[in-house]
Amino acid sequence: MPKRLPRARTLKGDPKIAYYDSGGGVAGEPAVVLAHASLFRSEDWENIFPRLATRYRVIAFDQRGHGKSGRASDYSVRALADDARRVLRDVVRAPAVIVGHWLGALGGLACAADAGELVPGLVLEDPPLAYGQPWPRETYGPLRDALLSGDPALVRKAVEKLPLPSPGPRGERTYGEMRGFYASERVITYFRDVDPVFIDQRMTGEDARAVVDSWLERVRCPVLAIAGEGRLGSALDDNSEWRLKKAVRDLTVKRFPGTGHLIHGYRPEPFLEALEPFLRRLRGSEAAPTGP
Repeated sequence: MPKRLPRARTLKGDPKIAYYDSGGGVAGEPAVVLAHASLFRSEDWENIFPRLATRYRVIAFDQRGHGKSGRASDYSVRALADDARRVLRDVVRAPAVIVGHWLGALGGLACAADAGELVPGLVLEDPPLAYGQPWPRETYGPLRDALLSGDPALVRKAVEKLPLPSPGPRGERTYGEMRGFYASERVITYFRDVDPVFIDQRMTGEDARAVVDSWLERVRCPVLAIAGEGRLGSALDDNSEWRLKKAVRDLTVKRFPGTGHLIHGYRPEPFLEALEPFLRRLRGSEAAPTGP
């Protein structure tokens, strides 16, 4: 795997949170926090992080139970959101635009709702506003079992058979069929460090809609939602987009035809082309959160 992130650092606490901080940044620009999706890790931003770091201070962090972060007994959406707030308040300590992918998008919503003075803008990549539906055991149980075994060969086999959350650019259906950024060799390095307890809790499910709605209702900053097509696996279906439009006063929705869930990984250049104008809007905190 190419090394495109800075050296990992650790935010102490329970659990410890691993993060990567570019430092620097042009005066007057907000920091950018990158929060990855379920089962992934900060390296998933390797095709985005270096580009943003030429102008912004960029911080990526591993969710609890993922990558180099510590494991925990609680993987509820509230607990995961608490970690995002910790990173914002104890690592960034300055206004930051949060760019969250799927699970990371929910942490971003929580920060914008509860620490709005520190979040001048929010980017939601394929946000799962219906988060909490149980993951199918027949799909994720074999991965959980392989991780529990500690056998690298079983982990490889489970990853290669795991269905993609959305079809690949050439119609691929499993990670084993993939080449390029999401080739199975790379994805194994994501999944091998995931806490099996996280998968257990996701297979059990969690009714998080009320929590997510409470965050949506308190977001006051500009929001950019980036999504693919529902028929190709995007979590932002018509009902979720309606919920966003109803709750968020300053909302821009950018759809990527022909793409499902994995947007910045499959299409980093168009992703950045959508992101950078939004960041320019916030230059010098000109788009600070508005009042109710």
